[in-house]
Amino acid sequence: MTKGTTWDKDNKEKVEGMKKEDIHKFCYWCGDNATTTEHVPPKNLFPKEFRDNPITVGSCTTHNNEFSKLDERMRVHMQTMGDPIIAKSELENKTTRGLLRNESRGLLTEIVSNSGDYFGESSQRERLDYVEKYFEKIIRGLYYYHFIKRLNGSTSFFSNKIELVEISANAHFYYYMLDDKYAGKWKEGDSKNKDVFDYKFHFDETAEQFITIMKFYKVHIVHGVTLPQGKHIDDYAIEFEDFEKWRKGKKSTSELVQKT
Repeated sequence: MTKGTTWDKDNKEKVEGMKKEDIHKFCYWCGDNATTTEHVPPKNLFPKEFRDNPITVGSCTTHNNEFSKLDERMRVHMQTMGDPIIAKSELENKTTRGLLRNESRGLLTEIVSNSGDYFGESSQRERLDYVEKYFEKIIRGLYYYHFIKRLNGSTSFFSNKIELVEISANAHFYYYMLDDKYAGKWKEGDSKNKDVFDYKFHFDETAEQFITIMKFYKVHIVHGVTLPQGKHIDDYAIEFEDFEKWRKGKKSTSELVQKT
């Protein structure tokens, strides 16, 4: 689970009542005056022909520059885990060539030394803190984009390609059931380049949670949730018995559909 940045009282007052056209006035992360924009998700995931109408939010120089190295580090892994036609083609034709330049050799060495196979050859593991921070900024960016206010709390995520050793099995059950739990309530995201990035989202007013299911390069699915202050992902854990009832119910429904 990532540790969230709480509201600063002065900056909180600045953004209350903001409108959609004000989305680039303040930093989505800290609330300071924006000096640049942040792409959600990072621009470097998108080949040139997939960069029409990107999702962007306001960002201060500090938080834009702070994450640039993180974005570059994670781009390699995101493309390795993606659809081979788009993701791996971009990895081979552009990303790898860039990393082989002399000024990028240090980053290349760091990426290779911190990687490993977990769920097969297409699944990579990066240092957990980097991975958490990467998806936190995407979740925060989407939250800010849709609600025009900074997140007051923390975030958590689950990926079908990255092993999360610090999340309990019961928390995994929670993520597995999210899609069904909010069936009929999901809203389609604003992504215009769905072959690279697509998402849907819902805000649960009772739980005070923003929930999103994201798809990178068609095959890498990431569930992201926000957590109110003081909450941990294990607070939402599902007991095995309840998970089994749900799983068997899905199986029975699937078998019935196939028979008809």
